Amino acid sequence: MLPLYLQKPYRLIMGGQFLSYESWSHMDRTISDYELIIGVSGVVFLEADSRMYEVKEGDILVLMPGERHRGYRLSSPGVSFYWFHFLISDEQTGEPDGHIPRYATCPHPSRVHILARQLLHAANGGYRFLHASDYFLTCLLIELAEQLQDSGSLDAMAPHLPELLEWTRLHALERNISVARIADHMGYNKDYLSRMFKKRFGSGLLEYIHQIKLEAAKELLASTKLHVKEIAEKVGIEDDKQFAKWFKRMTGVTPTSYRQAFARTRLNNT
Repeated sequence: MLPLYLQKPYRLIMGGQFLSYESWSHMDRTISDYELIIGVSGVVFLEADSRMYEVKEGDILVLMPGERHRGYRLSSPGVSFYWFHFLISDEQTGEPDGHIPRYATCPHPSRVHILARQLLHAANGGYRFLHASDYFLTCLLIELAEQLQDSGSLDAMAPHLPELLEWTRLHALERNISVARIADHMGYNKDYLSRMFKKRFGSGLLEYIHQIKLEAAKELLASTKLHVKEIAEKVGIEDDKQFAKWFKRMTGVTPTSYRQAFARTRLNNT
């Protein structure tokens, strides 16, 4: 477990997004800082201190200072991941505010990817503030600690809740998605389902649907060159003007402004 201290921001050393168009294996090396790896596509096969890891899309792996690591198998062409080298301030004292598992699967990987791109944007001069990248790194670590702290909580839910969340996630980008349709699929009264969902998760089912749509829209704006109208259609909103108003209401910025905020990212393939 990586302890999370919030007295001071973590210090980013370097970072980037790795992408290989050929079969690839990680070099054999030992580094003196921490490294966070976030899977984007394909599988990264890493051995660290005689333990084998497969980092897939949505997975994270934390490598510790002084830990020898190497690739133990070739990854297929198209493998990609974010990587960040960082240090913890020596001035962090007392009990940690939280913990991040060394190796885990993120329940909401799109949120992690968005923060990773924003961190790269800051690290490559996207902000005029000297230590902006350190604070974005710390925000990314907070997001991981928040997501992964309760990542096993679905096991304790009533049997219908995992199915409800998964079915909603799979159909949230469709135009005809609604609380009534979900309730009909699950065999519940619409009002009862809304009350039950809000009591269990603290927000409404419709808010959950909008959040899924929003994360998908952000992902497409940040990582593709699709026209706003195309993105609107992909997240289940037919009218691009309605989409623009909805996006600004949800985020405070227009889709175009959001896309421009992620114009600077660092890609590497070595």
